[in-house]
Amino acid sequence: MDARKIGIVGGTFNPIHNVHLLLGEAAREQFGLDRVIYMPSGCSYLKKDQDIPSGELRYQMVKLAIDSNPYFTCSRLEIDREGNTYTIDTLNELKKMYPGDELYLILGGDTFKQIENWYKAEEIFKSCTLIAAVRDEMSTEDMENQKKYLEDKFGADIEILKFRNIDLSSSDIRERLQTGRSVRYMIPDAVVEFAILKNVYSSVPSPQKEDDVKVYVK
Repeated sequence: MDARKIGIVGGTFNPIHNVHLLLGEAAREQFGLDRVIYMPSGCSYLKKDQDIPSGELRYQMVKLAIDSNPYFTCSRLEIDREGNTYTIDTLNELKKMYPGDELYLILGGDTFKQIENWYKAEEIFKSCTLIAAVRDEMSTEDMENQKKYLEDKFGADIEILKFRNIDLSSSDIRERLQTGRSVRYMIPDAVVEFAILKNVYSSVPSPQKEDDVKVYVK
């Protein structure tokens, strides 16, 4: 059997929103991915001071968000893992689960700038192909320069994803939910209903501004 191409979109997903979904679909279409796994983060060592809903709540919201896409699935690997969450550990587990398949780590442009500072970054580059989306403050030229830099330094395998820049962040959505403002067309209706039913954000203090399309910021 031919090797499958499996994409991974990781992040806090607090909550998941439509840009996260568009990112996965754009990568699937452009690079012919057979499956896209959404990976809610567990205990990120870079976000210990943030008040984040439980992994189970965020996992359930992701499941609701991706339900209508047959190419999308959601994994519990990181939320069920004890201790700090490291991307390299997740990649190693996925390689055992999908032997012979090709792994593609899908990143936002801002995260792409930081990845060489992640835990065991060199091993990450050896374990998968990176798909980096052109968005946020990085121009296509900046992305290409970063791509060449990482390829030369680490021998990384990197693809650039053409992706429309849409100004949407999880922090803005949380603030809107907390203040009773509309989030229609920002996140799937099923996620809104779940968040309200479970009071996911009613008691969470409004956090500092952040761009939660920084997938795999760890």
